[in-house]
Amino acid sequence: MDDLLAEFVAETREMLQASEGELVAWEADPADRSRLDAIFRFVHTVKGNCGFFDFPQLERLSHAAESALAEVRAGRRRADSGLVTAVLAVIDRIAEMVTSIENGQAIEANVQDGALVAALEADACDLGDVAPQPRAAAPTVNGSAPAAQQRTIRLPVELLDRVMSGVSDLVLARNDLARRLRSGGESSDIEGQFDRLSTILGDVREAVSRMRMQRIEQLFNMVPRMVRDLSAELGKQVMVEIDGNGVELDREMIELLRDPLTHIIRNAIDHGVEAPGERLAAGKHEIGLLSVSAVQSGNSIKMRVSDDGRGLDSDAIGSKSVAAGIVSEAELSRMDDSEILNLIFAPGLSTAEEVSAISGRGVGMDVVRSNIERLGGSIQVSTTRGEQTVFQLTMPLTLTIIGGLTVAIGDQRFAIPRSFVDEIVHARSHALEFASIGDAALVTFRGERIRFIDLRAELAPTETTCKNACGALVIVRLATGERLALGVDRVLDHEELVIKPLSPELAAAELYAGLTLLDDGRPILLLDVIKLAQKSGIAVHEAARNDRSLDPDENKTAPPARKVMVFESLDGRAQAMPMELVRRIEAIDANQLTIENTRVQTVIDGRIFAVTGVNADAQLDGSIRLIRITDGTAELLHAAADISDSKSLTNPVIPDADDPTIEGSSLIDGKPVPILDGHWLFASQARVGAPADAPFCRMPHGDEWSATILEPLVEAAGYRVTRDPEVKAQIAFALADGEKSEQETSADRIVYLRANRVPAAGKPDSIYRYDREAILSALREASSGGRK
Repeated sequence: MDDLLAEFVAETREMLQASEGELVAWEADPADRSRLDAIFRFVHTVKGNCGFFDFPQLERLSHAAESALAEVRAGRRRADSGLVTAVLAVIDRIAEMVTSIENGQAIEANVQDGALVAALEADACDLGDVAPQPRAAAPTVNGSAPAAQQRTIRLPVELLDRVMSGVSDLVLARNDLARRLRSGGESSDIEGQFDRLSTILGDVREAVSRMRMQRIEQLFNMVPRMVRDLSAELGKQVMVEIDGNGVELDREMIELLRDPLTHIIRNAIDHGVEAPGERLAAGKHEIGLLSVSAVQSGNSIKMRVSDDGRGLDSDAIGSKSVAAGIVSEAELSRMDDSEILNLIFAPGLSTAEEVSAISGRGVGMDVVRSNIERLGGSIQVSTTRGEQTVFQLTMPLTLTIIGGLTVAIGDQRFAIPRSFVDEIVHARSHALEFASIGDAALVTFRGERIRFIDLRAELAPTETTCKNACGALVIVRLATGERLALGVDRVLDHEELVIKPLSPELAAAELYAGLTLLDDGRPILLLDVIKLAQKSGIAVHEAARNDRSLDPDENKTAPPARKVMVFESLDGRAQAMPMELVRRIEAIDANQLTIENTRVQTVIDGRIFAVTGVNADAQLDGSIRLIRITDGTAELLHAAADISDSKSLTNPVIPDADDPTIEGSSLIDGKPVPILDGHWLFASQARVGAPADAPFCRMPHGDEWSATILEPLVEAAGYRVTRDPEVKAQIAFALADGEKSEQETSADRIVYLRANRVPAAGKPDSIYRYDREAILSALREASSGGRK
């Protein structure tokens, strides 16, 4: 309601400004019908809005002015100077009331309001002492300055796009300058000013991005009218339920979502919701329900469209798919229900018994999925026979800035949208097997047959291009689960990319989704993964068949296993790194490592990185691999002699209580492989201090264990560490067998830690000091205000 009220105030002020000039011109020429109509529309709009917001005094005034002007328009009343003066007085009074509404004040009763209404209702206006006054300044509150008002202005969309493009160019220039500063040496004066410039630019970029955002209600406003018209045409009764949850997204995204949403809603009413008689026979209410909602989740929007109709018939979908040649009977028999449902997105499939003006021609849902995937989103469908069908759309907030993976093909660089990337595999991995079936190239990876596209042959064909000799495979996953392997020479890095539109010549190639610039100003093209697949002759149903395991009896509904990167450590042991930590692989000469005491470091791209996995007394020579890992805020490198492969953990991880550096061990290819503990790596080498305003956690005084083991865990959880008993702490850790004075430390909550797994008799409630989950749970509970 607050947002609607603010919109009412802004709209009324805008119309007030426009109507003042019209009133003056109308007073000079009362016979000017166009100006009379403009003034009439203003008071009519205000009156209608007042009825919605329950402003009776404002509604009474605007209604009186509307009635008088309607008489003039009908020719039953003459627009004399008295009437014009009365209308001007009403306009001034409306302005005063709007100011009170904007400031959150009640509209005070005014005896002049009655005189204005009486004068407008009389045949001849006689205002007496009631006359329009010069517009007063905004009222003050308790003698202070005028209350802050939300001012609005309307701008052409093209101008906003130009401003956003300029800000994006500034961001790229800032990144290039940062790179040059790093390579040119450090200067505290320049770095301070540069950091300030970066902060300002970040604020401007956020503000401009907000200027492009619109409420999703702008998209949903079309739904009620569409449902009404379609229901009347089909003889059905459908009620609409809409919930935008205050979601905002890029205006361009709103426009591009309009057609997909229209297709889904039309199909829902035509195919999903039954006729009233059929619904009554099925024990349902004769009025169907269509629900459209949206909610923001991180940097994406999740939109849900559901109906309570008959649901999707998987048997009918399967039969139609076989008849249309989309799948064979044998392939259909190996599909589960979710795979069969996804066939509705295949081109040319329609389950309608007859073609109508609304649907049934086998086009629509394939276009819906293609458009959504091209925007970097995904669509999923689920159904309950006879009860409902649900479409779940996941879309990015904006198309302007996206995450991308940059790859090299020869001397050229390209970008792949990060939302498509599933995993990266070195092409020389022994787990890969290349094969050809007719004109189709396939790669078998971990028992899974995947269609292979050599991007070098597609984008930069040369006579020296050697088939299946690419340096790496980027395995991408489409919205429906199909996987494709893209062959490239090298994988470079993850980037935040500012996307710009393509020239007509590049757009005609139908291989690229946009143009972007790297930090050094070099332009690169963003690949359109969907178009690449289609151009290579990969139909949706064919890719789906390739995505299935070579073993037709394999359970396809098992949840995805956790993935790790298996590598050989510098001392020759097999180890594994959780894939969620891995960002990329670096290769350096061993003499680039700096070893001082127990600290090992190196410099990459002008930045100093801590290096783990290297013994201080190690004698290294030649080239070594460095696994670059991140926790989202910090990065470090872990040394490896060789990278083996990425693996899925199909066996349980067995914890090792005696080794804090690993999560445990798991059987991989029949051998026990230790899995490194990412928390331990960052806690020991890349500790990031808590924010300056973070709450305090008090640690036991003079205890070496808490300083070495507990403190990094507490800081990683977002607390500042203190041992000062005078500092107010949100939580305090005390030793269960410590001194009594320590146990009585003042804090919102005190947690006692014991050294033994089994608590001793007569001691306070405590937790085992190596029970990390229990410690983190206590920290989270204290942060949320919980008490024990």
